[in-house]
Formats: sequence, C-alpha cells, structure tokens
Amino acid sequence: MSDKLTGLHPDLIIRVKHVLAAMAALGHPMIVTDGVRTDAQQVVLYAKGRTLPGRIVTNADGLHKRSNHQTKADGYGYAVDCTFLDATGVPTWDEALPWNAYGACAKALGLVWGGDFKSLVDKPHIELPIVGR
Repeated sequence: MSDKLTGLHPDLIIRVKHVLAAMAALGHPMIVTDGVRTDAQQVVLYAKGRTLPGRIVTNADGLHKRSNHQTKADGYGYAVDCTFLDATGVPTWDEALPWNAYGACAKALGLVWGGDFKSLVDKPHIELPIVGR
C-alpha cells in the first residue's frame, strides 16, 4: 500500500490510514488502489467509455480538467481510490459492500467522498479538500 501513498499530501495519508483502520475494525478490510496519477494515466482513464472500451470512470481529462489524483502546484496529489478485500484478500468493488460506511468514515475525517458526487458517482474515491479552490 505504501507505494500507492507516495506523492500524496501528508494530511491525506494520515486520514486514509485512519479510514482503512476503521473499516478493518468493522470487519471490512480495504486497500488503496490508486493514488497519484501521471497526466498520461489520467488521459487514458478519461478515454475509457469514450474512445476506449469500458465504462466512463472520470470526467477529468487530465489536461484541461485535472484530477485531484494528479500532482498539484505544491507537488502533492490530493485523492485516492480504495476498495474492499474479499475473504481471500482479492480486491472487490461489489456494490453490496458497505460503501456508505466507508464514505461516512472518510467524511468524519474531513475528506470528500466520491459517492456524493452528482455528475459521476465514484464510491471508491476520497480526497482532501484543497483550500482556495
């Protein structure tokens, strides 16, 4: 997991670790699947469901509209995506899992939860609010 936290704002790292610990204590272990993304990685994600096969997963094209996963002017990324682990330790995005509890934990720590997004609900996504945006 530590490599997925590399380049993230230190406050986000602390809060993500608290969210994951809380979810594990509730019997729902989770992992970070995405942290900082390069511009090229974000461009490819944006193409999904548009010019590449798959469903649309982001509204940020990585160039004109940057994702909070991408490094900001201060050198940090401000977003992560997490998911649950099944009984065998395999990542799962099963809708039946307690995504709302995950979102509530994140929000209790002052994070923004993608499950509350209006234009593209993104339950795995949590981010540190960027002051002044």
